[in-house]
Amino acid sequence: MARPTKQGIEYFSLDVDFFSDIKVRRISKACGPASTSILICLLCNIYRDKGYYIEWDEDLPFVVADTIGTTEGAVEEVVKKAVQVGFFDKSLFDQYRILTSNGIQNRFKSAVSRREGFEYIPEYLVSVCNNPIQSNFCIQKPSSTEFLYAETQPNRVSACKSTQSKVKERISPPPHAREGDISGIRLFSDKSLTECYGELKANIPWMEQFCMNIRLDYPDFTPELFYGFLDRFFRKLQNEGEIVKSPKDAMSHFANWLNIELEKLKKDGSRTSKNHSACGSEPVSVAETLCPKEGADASPDLVKNWIDGLSIGG
Repeated sequence: MARPTKQGIEYFSLDVDFFSDIKVRRISKACGPASTSILICLLCNIYRDKGYYIEWDEDLPFVVADTIGTTEGAVEEVVKKAVQVGFFDKSLFDQYRILTSNGIQNRFKSAVSRREGFEYIPEYLVSVCNNPIQSNFCIQKPSSTEFLYAETQPNRVSACKSTQSKVKERISPPPHAREGDISGIRLFSDKSLTECYGELKANIPWMEQFCMNIRLDYPDFTPELFYGFLDRFFRKLQNEGEIVKSPKDAMSHFANWLNIELEKLKKDGSRTSKNHSACGSEPVSVAETLCPKEGADASPDLVKNWIDGLSIGG
């Protein structure tokens, strides 16, 4: 009898900026230093089992707690916070009680890109219309739903009823899809600063995700502020003599640069509003952080002028 196809993977990549990620930092601050070990243990279970998701059942908190040496309550609190800040996809957690994310699914897809015969449940994908995971896998009938099928249009999956118990259908990858591409950008290729800046500025999905993440700490962070900081960041790189940079490196560098700078400003007594709590645990206003005299009433032009005058090291 043929051996069953292995669904999970034996190892996965961990971004060097994992501990700097704003979501991880918020989870760690709320749930304690052991929370990062819990998150990594959850990721290991996800990638080892189904590869792109795991069911949040009554056994998983025990498994993780027993592995890490903590309590089930601590695991449950970390998962609750992780869903709240977007580390795991909230809509899929609420609807199907599974832990997954777009990043998890993209990394899994990349890891098994050379394999064939994998199955996936369309309803468990973070974005049925955009997630590239479906370009390599077959559709699997969910245990709790009717038969699902793939339409002929690229990157679309629709549901329909059927009396068949299980059907597999191959979906061809879109012709423009290549490893390391996001929104048409070759992330790992070095480019001139001008070209790299232009591509990142045109990457709307990245901008929207970035703003959504940083609003956890700064609720009034707008796309206009994002582009202002991005422009200042690339002028800083140019002044430091950098000539080329890959979009991937620029994304990571920019995120770290902005997070570190805003944290420094929050801790700087001369630039912190008297109404802001000393511990900084509550979300704060960008305007209040940058322009403490004017506070939340600072005009967009004043905030922009302050950003333009920013002087920061690497």
